[in-house]
Amino acid sequence: MDESLLSMMEVREDLMVSPIGDSEPALRSAYFLKPIAKSLDGPVSKVLSSSMTMSLPPVFEPKDWPLVIHFDWWRHTKKKWVEWVDALQLRYKSVWKKVGIFEAIMSTKCSIAKDQNLCFGIAEKWCAETNTLLFPWGKATITLEDVMVLGGYPVVGDPVFAPLQSHEMREAEKKLILAREQHFKAMK
Repeated sequence: MDESLLSMMEVREDLMVSPIGDSEPALRSAYFLKPIAKSLDGPVSKVLSSSMTMSLPPVFEPKDWPLVIHFDWWRHTKKKWVEWVDALQLRYKSVWKKVGIFEAIMSTKCSIAKDQNLCFGIAEKWCAETNTLLFPWGKATITLEDVMVLGGYPVVGDPVFAPLQSHEMREAEKKLILAREQHFKAMK
């Protein structure tokens, strides 16, 4: 494994079982981003210990909050966008797969329904001090693995602005730039 990854991740092997419990335990490698808690028996942070004793409100009533929040940024996928992606997919699917962006592009066609109460409920648990959600049972957050699994995005590799190394990748970049230019010319 790359040295830079080892400094930010810890790899441990342990017995794991399927979440639905239909298999025998198997020895697997697990990857954890540092820093991680070593033990639940050891000292617990001040923020976490206060979250252990917090009581949940008996009824979730966001309408009674003094704050009014609007989700103006919540957008739905446009029909024209989906049509354009579908049209380009016929021609550029293999290129997108080679450069590792096919799943990300396909995910832009999805429309995620807004559940305002769910957004409020999650925001209510957010702790800016630790960048985590505080629950009565402990802290939780969205991990890079969650982003990878849910969005189909790679979480390892070179930065987006790193120069392309191979001739094949530079050719793929040229094709993608050409497709973008053709799209904008067609829009005029």
